[in-house]
Amino acid sequence: MLSPKQIRFAQEYLLDSNAAAAARRAGYSAKSAKVTGCRLLTNANLKSFMAAKQAESAEKLEIDREVVAGQILGAIALARSQGDGGNMIRGAVELGRLLGFYGPSVAKSAVPRAEDKELSARLDALSDQELMDIVAGKSPAPAA
Repeated sequence: MLSPKQIRFAQEYLLDSNAAAAARRAGYSAKSAKVTGCRLLTNANLKSFMAAKQAESAEKLEIDREVVAGQILGAIALARSQGDGGNMIRGAVELGRLLGFYGPSVAKSAVPRAEDKELSARLDALSDQELMDIVAGKSPAPAA
């Protein structure tokens, strides 16, 4: 059984898939919205409720994976006919996501260690052109 607040969270989450924002809009504390949203997404009853709502929306719109895949393929064909390689690639990526070819993305961040601070300072001192030369594989000019 879901509380009215949990139902509101689910409805809000289905709008933009942002758990923290949905928790805030549903009336949960803004300070703990990120944790609360994450916790709510693990609730089995809430997951079932959201799945039912998504299925209901898909039925109303007469849309399913095959329809979406067909539309993406049509967009790729249009981009191909217009010589628009960038949109062809974007369409292929979206199709891959739809078909489950990609797992969840994981962002990694590193906090510089003490020994990396010198390197970081040296890189910060480089001009944009010097950085571009390094990226292009050119040796930077020796420091004067």
